[in-house]
Amino acid sequence: MTTNTGKPLSRRTALRNMGAAAALPLVDRTDSSFRRAVEGKVALVTGSGRNLGRAAVLELARQGANVVVNARSNRAEADAVAREAEALGVRAIALLADVGDEQQVIQMVDQALERLGRIDILINNAGFRGSSSIAAMSTEEWRAATAVNYDGPFFCTRAVVPGMISNGYGRIITVSGLNSFHGRPNWSHVCSSKMGAVGMTRALAVELAPNNITVNHVVPGAYVAHPNLSQIPLGRVGLPQELANMYAFLSSEEASYITGQTFHVNGGEVRY
Repeated sequence: MTTNTGKPLSRRTALRNMGAAAALPLVDRTDSSFRRAVEGKVALVTGSGRNLGRAAVLELARQGANVVVNARSNRAEADAVAREAEALGVRAIALLADVGDEQQVIQMVDQALERLGRIDILINNAGFRGSSSIAAMSTEEWRAATAVNYDGPFFCTRAVVPGMISNGYGRIITVSGLNSFHGRPNWSHVCSSKMGAVGMTRALAVELAPNNITVNHVVPGAYVAHPNLSQIPLGRVGLPQELANMYAFLSSEEASYITGQTFHVNGGEVRY
C-alpha cells in the first residue's frame, strides 16, 4: 500500500486507514507503546467472570496489567477468565466476593494486596439487573439493587484508595447504564442506584486529584441485543472489545489529564 506520492505507508498508518474505512477501531497490538500503557500495574475488575467484565480483564492483561478477576459466586467462571489472562503473560487471580457486602469486599482487597502487592486500577463493573413496578417493588428488591450498584462501588473504592494514595497513583472507573439517563419502566431501583455513579465520580475526582488518582464514569450502550437498531446512529450493537478499549485507555498514563468525566460508549445512542 502506498500514498498518493508513491511512498509506502507504514503499517500503523495503513491500519488506521483501514479502521476508518470499516468504521471499527483497529489497534496495532504489535506496537509496544500500547502494552507499556499499563505494564506492571494491577487491576481489579468487579463482576468480571463473564461478558463485558471479562473483556475488560483480557484487554488490560494484553496491555501488561496483572489482574484480579472477581465474581460473586461462580468460581469456575472466574478461574477460567484468570487462566485466559495468565496465557497473555501476566499474573492473574480469581477472588469471589459479593461487592454489596462490606466485609467480603474488605477480604477480597486484602487478599489481592497480599498476593499481588498493590491495586492501581479499579473498574467497578459489577451490576444488578431486575424488573419490578414501583407499586409492587419490595424493600428487599430495592435494597438488592442499591447494594450492588451503589454500595458496591463505594465499598470497593474505599478499600483500594488508601493504597493508591500511598503509591501516588490510581485509576478508578465506575460503570453505570444508559437506562439511567433516559429511563426504563419498572427499573427505578436499577436506574437510580446506577445514577449514583455520576455524583460519586465528580466528588471523588476533586477529592483524589491531589494524589494523582483519576476517577471517571463509563456508560455502556447495547452490546448484546437491541430492540430497535435505528435508535443507534451507528446502526449496530457494540463489540465488547470496543468498550474494553475505553477502560484500558482511561486506566493508562495516556488519560492522565482526564478525571471527573462521563463517557458514553454506545454508538451515539444518547437520549436525555
